Amino acid sequence: MSPANGSAAAVVTSTFGGMGASCVTGTLTRVDWVNPHIVLLMDAKGEGGKVEQWKFESNPPSWYKSVGLARADFAKAIGQTIAVEAVKARDGTLYGYMDKIKLPDGTSYELINGAEAK
Repeated sequence: MSPANGSAAAVVTSTFGGMGASCVTGTLTRVDWVNPHIVLLMDAKGEGGKVEQWKFESNPPSWYKSVGLARADFAKAIGQTIAVEAVKARDGTLYGYMDKIKLPDGTSYELINGAEAK
């Protein structure tokens, strides 16, 4: 593991967990394809029907490329419904680390220890 990856893993561990898992379905509004983790923004209906903006971090772009997903695949999904399972942020905000994503075409990717898609 490179020092950059080690630092990213430490941030994930210290920021997420302890608040349980969350499954959120909503409209993908933005994708930041950056290292060390891509970031997805999603509008989802919360309690009372109010739209909430969720932010999810995920594996690095290189992981997605290794399982056959490209930036263009995410770009095509903007404005469409996706589902995300994530570990919520410790501070209780609408922020999580994505464990699984279901794209508009029904394809699902499960991020297992950042290593393999299932």
